[in-house]
Parts: sequence; C-alpha cells; structure tokens
Amino acid sequence: MLRPMLALSVTTVLLATAVAGTGCLSDSDPATSDNDGGPGTGTDGGPGTDTDSSVDTSEAGTPDDPTKNDAIADSTQNITYRDDLANHPGCTKEGIEARLQIDGKPGGYTAATLPDFPCSAKAYPAPANEDTTRAIIVLVHGNSSTPADWEAHADDPADPDTPMIAERLVADGWRVFAADFRYDKVPDPADAQGNPAKNFDHGWATPILERLLKSLHAEYPSRKINLAGFSLGTTIIRDALRRMHHRGEKPFEFVHALHLASGANHGVVTFSSLCGDPNNPTNKTMRGTVACQLGNRDNYAPTPFLTPLNGTNGDWETPCANGINAYGQNNVCGGNKVLYTTVVYKDPPNGPLQDEFVSETSSALKGAENKTVTQEDTTTYFLNGLFKIHNGSIRSAEGVTIALQALER
Repeated sequence: MLRPMLALSVTTVLLATAVAGTGCLSDSDPATSDNDGGPGTGTDGGPGTDTDSSVDTSEAGTPDDPTKNDAIADSTQNITYRDDLANHPGCTKEGIEARLQIDGKPGGYTAATLPDFPCSAKAYPAPANEDTTRAIIVLVHGNSSTPADWEAHADDPADPDTPMIAERLVADGWRVFAADFRYDKVPDPADAQGNPAKNFDHGWATPILERLLKSLHAEYPSRKINLAGFSLGTTIIRDALRRMHHRGEKPFEFVHALHLASGANHGVVTFSSLCGDPNNPTNKTMRGTVACQLGNRDNYAPTPFLTPLNGTNGDWETPCANGINAYGQNNVCGGNKVLYTTVVYKDPPNGPLQDEFVSETSSALKGAENKTVTQEDTTTYFLNGLFKIHNGSIRSAEGVTIALQALER
C-alpha cells in the first residue's frame, strides 16, 4: 500500500513513485483486459529447472530431496534474501512506539516478545475469553503498509470504531499477531528520492515472516497457526512457507488455514510499466523489483519467483491441501490438511477488470476455495479511500465476513 512522505505531497508521491499494495501503481489503465491463461498456466519446469550456470545441478537430488531443490529454486529467482536478520535493516523494534501509519496518524504499539524473534510484530491483547486449544492467527500486511491494514480506521466517516478483521478476531476470543515488515526502515539507494513510498520486496519481507512463524510455533507448540495475507502479503506467506518446508522445518504440519486476499499469484498490472524485462527491469528501485517478481497480470507467463510456488499448470499452488503432497513431493505433510481460501473483488463476465492491481484470474489458486466480494472499502482507509476496490477484499463487510469464516476454524 502507498504511504506519503512528510516532505512530499500525496500527488507528488503518486506521480513520482507510483506504488501499490501488490507491487506498484501502474502507469497504465488498471481496467485493461486480463488475457492470462488462468491460475498456474505455463510451462515452467519446477525447482529442478536451473538457468543459473553457477549452480551445481549434479547435486540437485530427486524431487523428494527438499533441501537440494530449494537451493536451485532460490538461485533462479534473482532474489537476494536478507536471511541474516542480525544485519537486516527492517528487523528492529527501534522506534516502534512512535512510528506513523495511515495519513501520518500515530500508529505505535508494543512489539511482541517471542523466542528468538528480534524483529517487529504486533501482539493484539490476549482476549479474556481465549480458547487455548484454538489456532494462533497471524495477519500479514501489504506493500508499503503496516498492521493497520487489518484494523479500524479512526477517520471512517460512517463509524470510526467500525471493527475490522483484527478487532473482530480478538472479540471472538482468538489470539492474534500481525507481522510488521517496517516499511519505514526500507532503504532503496537506486531511488534518487530514497524510496519515499517505502516499497519492499520478497527478499526483504519473507525472512522476517519465516522467523515470526518459527518463533510463534516455539512459543505455542501445541497450537496450529492460521494466516491471512493481503496484497503482497499473500505471496510473502506462500514464499515463507515454501522456504521453511524446503529447509525441513515442516510448517505444513502446524499451519491449519491460509486466507489470501487480493494476491498477485499470477501477475500484477504494474509489471509492464515498471519491469519490462525481468533480467533488466525498467525501474531499478524496489517497486520495479517486486513487479518483476510478480509477473504480468495481462498475458501472464511464469516468473522465476512464481515458478517454484505455482509449479506446472498450478499443481503446487496449494501445498498439503490433501495432507500428502507439496511441491511435487509425496508424504511431506504429516497427514495435516491445509485449508486454502482466496478472495478478490469480482470481475464482470465481459467488461473491465475491477481491482486496481490484480483480477479474479491472477488471484485465484488451484485447489483453493476462491471467493469474491462486490463491496468496496468505505472506511476511507489508505489516503482517503485510494484503492478502495483493492482494499474491499479485507475491509468491506463482505471481506470481513469471508475472512472470519476462513480463519475461525
């Protein structure tokens, strides 16, 4: 999501930086036709396909050797993961009590204290009616944004106390945490303005979420974890689980349900204007990088980033949904069946696409329960209601209801 800087007007930020929740705000018309071939179409070769000559494919192993396959998958993604959290600029709790959120409003909070987790995450108050046999819920925000994606908006013209997903979950007795990727700490030296819109990519955010999930599992070893992701948060979740799985950490044995809203699982509208050539992006800043990672929503073709997530023809898009298979590997789920839901704004059968960045086709996952909403976000959240269709998937009454149904199980 876009964030204004104090030194720049909102108009300047929109024109000069053009960022968005799933990647970046496009210079093109978001209502262009969606000609991709549907979820998972394409002819990628999966994690055994190595296009980097520096990788030793002779030690690649079989499809049932997850560690070797992950090394190859990461090498072909052209992503530098900031796995060393001790030197990760965004892995800090510094200034969390006084940071700013939407429209410059105060957004500080007390960071969660978890085993071996040095980064920022918001721990919502433990409900008095908490059922400790229930899953822990983790909320994952979008690009250039914060946990506020999931919360009531104080400037809502209709009702400033309208509870959103976070407040509703706590009221229903669930233990809730929210990842915070610290958009305020993102450096982007390739941007002459210093990345004023605070974009980040998967290399920045994924390692933070991985450590958060490991720490929560260590703190609550007997409880499952349910995750909700919005916009870029959807592919951050999917990437984090893939990497954890391939390191042998078995996340699909303790993850119960995934709710993925307005995700660019098969491309984003900003790809053409900000990326062009994935090997030589038109835009060299983080907003160009993340657009390249997510691919082109129109005329979608698998990208190096999405290839190891989606597999051939979408066969890997919902790992362990059957309790057996993940990423072409058998018997790697511990018998645990993971529940998948996606949601996005509904597109008309014939007409312009509705969401500012994605579409029904680019958001849906093979093997998931793919849902839609027809209501916009009316709370004026995010720059007085900018991207209200995109935000409708989690902040409309329909979106909140669908999220609760998906997470409270």
